[in-house]
Amino acid sequence: MALFDKYLTREQQQQIKIKYMHKLMFWISKSIYATCRNRFHITDYAKNNNFIACLWHGNFLMMPYLYAKIRNTPNMSLITSAHNDGVVVELYFKQFGLQAIRGSTGTHKGGIKALIQAVHALNEGKDVAVTPDGPKGPYKSIASGILLMAIRSGVGICGCRVKPSHYWELKTWDKFCIPKPFSRIDYYAHEPLFFPKDMDIKEAHMLLENYMKEVDSL
Repeated sequence: MALFDKYLTREQQQQIKIKYMHKLMFWISKSIYATCRNRFHITDYAKNNNFIACLWHGNFLMMPYLYAKIRNTPNMSLITSAHNDGVVVELYFKQFGLQAIRGSTGTHKGGIKALIQAVHALNEGKDVAVTPDGPKGPYKSIASGILLMAIRSGVGICGCRVKPSHYWELKTWDKFCIPKPFSRIDYYAHEPLFFPKDMDIKEAHMLLENYMKEVDSL
């Protein structure tokens, strides 16, 4: 039994989490950024074009600082799930001026609606961020939503990664990464990957899978 289960119901715990967790994460990330040596490796494509940011769920904590180096003025929407964890992620990114599109990264439940909204945002020149293994995994799996998004919009996918020299890794399904203060952090927005509009979805999946392995090796 979890410690808080003795004193609070699960509903009360969720309410507290939604109310305070994003603020705690914001304070932690700000402290980390201020104490670390931050190095940025950003493709010119992301600087000069709107793009689809592809990042793993466990690597999102410091991503707003990478995006702040790409855009002086935020112009990004993040795909977030409708459940409680998604709300926390949405509120966290909102503190950096980023918007949210509610839905899954797959093609079921709210995925279709989110896909339509994301393609519309991309066609308007906005950036869209996707965690293709979110909201619940499996770890570093790729749901089809980001593939259809790239195929239908023609916008390039830029794999994004935050690579700290020293970090804590939580025992969660996504192996959530928290860089340690006073470490070096390398931030990557990799060269874009494009899909032609007539590409088979299975071929696109294989290409993105191999591409993200390349990003993970940076």
